[in-house]
Amino acid sequence: MRQLSFEVCPQAVPLSSAQNAAEGSAIKGSMTEIIVSEGSALQPFQLLPALALCNDQQRWLMWLSPNQAMNKQWLTRAGLDDSPVLHMNINAQNQLSLCLKALSAARSHLIVEWSGCLTTQERAALRTCAEQNGTYLFIVRGE
Repeated sequence: MRQLSFEVCPQAVPLSSAQNAAEGSAIKGSMTEIIVSEGSALQPFQLLPALALCNDQQRWLMWLSPNQAMNKQWLTRAGLDDSPVLHMNINAQNQLSLCLKALSAARSHLIVEWSGCLTTQERAALRTCAEQNGTYLFIVRGE
């Protein structure tokens, strides 16, 4: 079994803050990358409640994954039955362009189950686009 560890940064701004109280400026979006091994206990859809906590701008929550159906019962148990959640199927050929379009629209926060490898250039483009558009992006990919 793989153990996940998280480090708390005392200087970090809470994700649920829409305004930087000290400066009065909007907080930038961010990209978080999670690498899981095959058979991991963590499933990407389990991040939706965490993403919902970041959502004080009332954006859509998007889950982009290859051919996995949305489980409405799970969303209800997670307290997301009233949240606007959209699931879209993606594949390796269109995932980068679809993610960049969704990030550029600045209407949602995203969880992406990434297929294949993620190049340095793709990672930089996604991070920049998320930061510029105030979007929280979680990328989940295999080892």
